[in-house]
Amino acid sequence: MNRFYYFKITFLSISAGLFVGIIVYGLFDLDFSKKEALTKLILKALFTATCTGFMLGILNMFFKLKPFTTSKA
Repeated sequence: MNRFYYFKITFLSISAGLFVGIIVYGLFDLDFSKKEALTKLILKALFTATCTGFMLGILNMFFKLKPFTTSKA
């Protein structure tokens, strides 16, 4: 496994989870009468998830932490 594997696993899992979490959390507080509010929420979620996933992916690439695995019973 090379360093890109560790980056990819961390980036994809953190970014996807954080994006969906921010969207779902933001929908509870959103005013649906304004179209700009929904666009702003999606862009904010995309930016936050991408930046956080990128930073954590870089850190994981250098520290090479194992991804989460499920144990077989």
